[in-house]
Amino acid sequence: MDVLTGRGPSERHEVWYFGGPHLGAVRIDDFKFQFFQQPWGWPGEKITTDMPTIVNLRQDSFERTPSIRGESFNDAGGGYTNEFFGREFWRFVMVQQYVLRLAQTAIEYPPMQAPASFNLDAIKTEIQEKIKEHEGQ
Repeated sequence: MDVLTGRGPSERHEVWYFGGPHLGAVRIDDFKFQFFQQPWGWPGEKITTDMPTIVNLRQDSFERTPSIRGESFNDAGGGYTNEFFGREFWRFVMVQQYVLRLAQTAIEYPPMQAPASFNLDAIKTEIQEKIKEHEGQ
């Protein structure tokens, strides 16, 4: 099947999202699993959670269902989120298997270089290392 020429559906069921070198989310068919949150957008800090959040994008395309933190379950549909997690919890095992397969590809095809870093801490560290090298000469 050839997607590029329009002769068939894609064999791919997942789309991976990275924040630098870190896996941020994966979409598997209709479900999106987020491993860290960025409530202030891409330039903002990343907040790591103890478990991934899960959203059915067909039912909640704007991802407005309240997450674990910040909003009361009772204020958002009478405990819908609890029922949803109870019904869909098995998907966490499935996403682990997908992430394992992704990690195995890094063994076969290792990354060539670290992603670019544009933060001041990285620049400061690099300058300090250069100063130490210069002083040692």
